[in-house]
Amino acid sequence: MSGIALSRLSQERKAWRKDHPFGFVAVPTKNPDGTMNLMNWECAIPGKKGTLWEGGLYKLRMLFKDDYPSSPPKCVNTRYTVRGLLCFWPFDF
Repeated sequence: MSGIALSRLSQERKAWRKDHPFGFVAVPTKNPDGTMNLMNWECAIPGKKGTLWEGGLYKLRMLFKDDYPSSPPKCVNTRYTVRGLLCFWPFDF
């Protein structure tokens, strides 16, 4: 893993913990040994007030590459279909 990417993500995590928009969630995942994985984050975005999405919490995963911040993270929205099958919807921002 890139030292630059890890250093930047560590700084951004500290800043996020001090101040972030109400209702938004961004947390690094944990490795099997219990250590924090700064390259993989679980996030949630609240539905906008006054829209059909109000009251919802929309989850996604952010996957960072070693060349971060030169390249953006891959954002993956996971959700269940009506039949209970897990679907992955990748978005590149």
